[in-house]
Amino acid sequence: MLAEDATFAMPPLSSWYRGRDAIALWAAGWPLSGAWRWHVVRTTANGQPALGFYAWNADEESYRPFALNVLTLRGTQVSDVTAFIARSAEPRDREVFERYPDEPVDAAKVDDVFERFGLPARLD
Repeated sequence: MLAEDATFAMPPLSSWYRGRDAIALWAAGWPLSGAWRWHVVRTTANGQPALGFYAWNADEESYRPFALNVLTLRGTQVSDVTAFIARSAEPRDREVFERYPDEPVDAAKVDDVFERFGLPARLD
């Protein structure tokens, strides 16, 4: 579904990917590597299709908000994804980002990003 020249950004993180192959390589190595369990909920954000991503937390036995991915479409393809992540973006060591879904949820971001667009603060 990704356009050949699609982009994937995660502001305010400096991570940014361009092109279907670059996005697929990153996704296979990180969020879609199989290291985390995800639950996805469809919504809209500012008139655009969006996906609320929730990461499983074994200690809480629930899915916690991780990112709201806002999609920009060009015809039937996704041309851009902007992911608003519900974790702290303060400067950290690279190792923290390798386990980013396991980091504590930033409550203010959940209010601003998830609840504003009708998504629950957790999924049991």
